Amino acid sequence: MALIPLTAYNNSRAMASADARTIIFGDVHGCLDELQDLLRAVRATSQDKLISVGDLIGKGPDSRGVLDWAMGTPNLRCVLGNHERRFLSRKRGAELPDGKTLDAATWIQLSGRRARYRNFIASWPLWIRENDYLVLHAGFDPGRPLVRQSDWDLITLRRLAPSGEPWYARYRGGRLAVFGHWSRREPVLRQNAVGLDTGCVYGGRLTALVLPERRLVSVPARKIYRRKDSWL
Repeated sequence: MALIPLTAYNNSRAMASADARTIIFGDVHGCLDELQDLLRAVRATSQDKLISVGDLIGKGPDSRGVLDWAMGTPNLRCVLGNHERRFLSRKRGAELPDGKTLDAATWIQLSGRRARYRNFIASWPLWIRENDYLVLHAGFDPGRPLVRQSDWDLITLRRLAPSGEPWYARYRGGRLAVFGHWSRREPVLRQNAVGLDTGCVYGGRLTALVLPERRLVSVPARKIYRRKDSWL
């Protein structure tokens, strides 16, 4: 039985609950217009808890605008994504394990306020854990406690070695794990894991999970900002 009714997917006229909700949304990648579309679709209010799975910045058209919005939204919490990690590392001159760097367009978009953005992003945790859910950017090895995972795995892990199977296929925990990082045309829907990266920056959709009802809401990308060779 699916965790979330698929009929709720693509619902852009979601009704707000009378009670405070938790709204967890997928990788924004600088797509500010679509983020605003999504917040309107879920009818987000200041009473809702907003959580980003990370990668607010990078690849898209307006990383600066997204960060300005985030800094002015007191009911928002963010976990660190690999693109934020690249931004922080660029200042230190650190070489990351994947050999990639922050794209030049994002660096230019953040000019003039980079120190302020850096201080803001540096305060983000690698995960947010509540009684009934866990939010992180990418994945983890279910065979080890979170505190024993490497920072790099938490923001980049997709498959487990040596089998190559998705990390969530081995996850047996009862707490719902919500993640991004792995862009797909449809969200990952499992009893105890939900993947929210539906490739907005690639012309896909931006998707949110609304708790406690466990409902999905998504909005389409307004355009293709970055080409993607293939989709899962």
